[in-house]
Amino acid sequence: MNLQKLTLITLLFFSLNCFAQKPERSFSSDLYKTFTSNGAWCWFADPRAVSLNNKIYSGWVTSNGSIMVGSYNQDTSEIKEVNLFPEFNKDDHANPSFLILPNKKIMIFFSSHNGMGKDEKAPSILYAVTKKPEDISEWEPLQRKTENVEGPKGFCYTNPVLLSEENNRIYLFWRGADWKPTFSYSDDFGKTWSKSTSLIKSSLNGLKRPYVKVSSNNKDEIYFAFTDGHPRNEPLNSIYYLKYKAGKFYKADGSVVGTLDALPIEHESCDVVYNANDYFLEHRNGVPAWIWDVSCDKKGNPVVVYTRLPEETKHEYYYAIWDKTSWKNSKIAAAGSSFPRYNRTKEMRDPEPHYSGGIYLDHNNTNIVYYSKPVHDIFEIFTAETKDLGANWEETALTSDSMKDNVRPFVLKDTNEDSKIQVLWMYNDRYSEYKDYNTRIKMDVLRIKVKEE
Repeated sequence: MNLQKLTLITLLFFSLNCFAQKPERSFSSDLYKTFTSNGAWCWFADPRAVSLNNKIYSGWVTSNGSIMVGSYNQDTSEIKEVNLFPEFNKDDHANPSFLILPNKKIMIFFSSHNGMGKDEKAPSILYAVTKKPEDISEWEPLQRKTENVEGPKGFCYTNPVLLSEENNRIYLFWRGADWKPTFSYSDDFGKTWSKSTSLIKSSLNGLKRPYVKVSSNNKDEIYFAFTDGHPRNEPLNSIYYLKYKAGKFYKADGSVVGTLDALPIEHESCDVVYNANDYFLEHRNGVPAWIWDVSCDKKGNPVVVYTRLPEETKHEYYYAIWDKTSWKNSKIAAAGSSFPRYNRTKEMRDPEPHYSGGIYLDHNNTNIVYYSKPVHDIFEIFTAETKDLGANWEETALTSDSMKDNVRPFVLKDTNEDSKIQVLWMYNDRYSEYKDYNTRIKMDVLRIKVKEE
């Protein structure tokens, strides 16, 4: 065999070998499991998914506004989907939030975005419970909570919490009719509810409408992180923190700022995690923030992740932790610009320039975060870990070489050691704005050698 033939055979073998290996790229988002091929969610109604006995339960809003609930069995790979309310509200703000009840039945909550869903007679929060434990196939009839605080708006952003050490009391938080954080509680798993009550208000500025994130240890504490308002309206939008336990509300240092019997809490009396006013005085530059997640580390220290927005086209992810004496704020990564692909002319302003790709804490280990940021104009999912309270981060790509944007990651809590899934996210075939989208929900289970569904 002459040298020319040997070289040709070698090149041919190398080319075929490379071609055969290409579908096995372990980081391509096209290789991740698709929970649903038609679903979207917002990041202010949580939890968007829960885990129980190696099953994942999640919910989303389809492109035509239907409220869907799905389950994924990690042992069998079986996926089930149930349409609980067809064409309810074509808006990703309407995604359902989840509770696992003590009897292992699944409970969900959802509402339209401020107004009324299809064929509804009044604004309400709708909720339902499965007929059987760990089975979404059959549901009890939808129930409606119509009582709200006074105001011109409806309901939005449901956030349910169950505290086992308060005799399994369910606290349900939402944005009220006056656009203030509002809640009610039930001691009989939703058969009856307490009077709706504003949680936070400002006597100094009644126009404030905080955006709130809620989480809990599911035993005896609830954590809140919130803003002054929307960054489009608040050029000095700051981040605040509050904790509830046993009928009282606390700052991070343990000082009491209110009680369950004397509400609302004064907005300005809560912890200031990031003070945009102080930043402006120091730098002569207004940098508003927007909240993304809140939790508590294993030592009981609150942790918050949020975005700073030096410009509408320049987003930054930040991590804040209480170090027993003060809030320590650290930059994690640049976040690029907003992700919606809005079809507009040069004269038209982007309607949602503050929609970052999204960031979320691992509530099992708050030293770990997951976030979405652009790589060559395509948003990819990353995870990063700190070992020094946020001063330094080690970043790892979870997806890469994606054809379309991966955004709004959500990290499951209380997964067991056998769980194959830790994070879910939106994969955008098209996302123009919150009422115009065609997106999927992905999960971090690799589907090696399988093409996109």
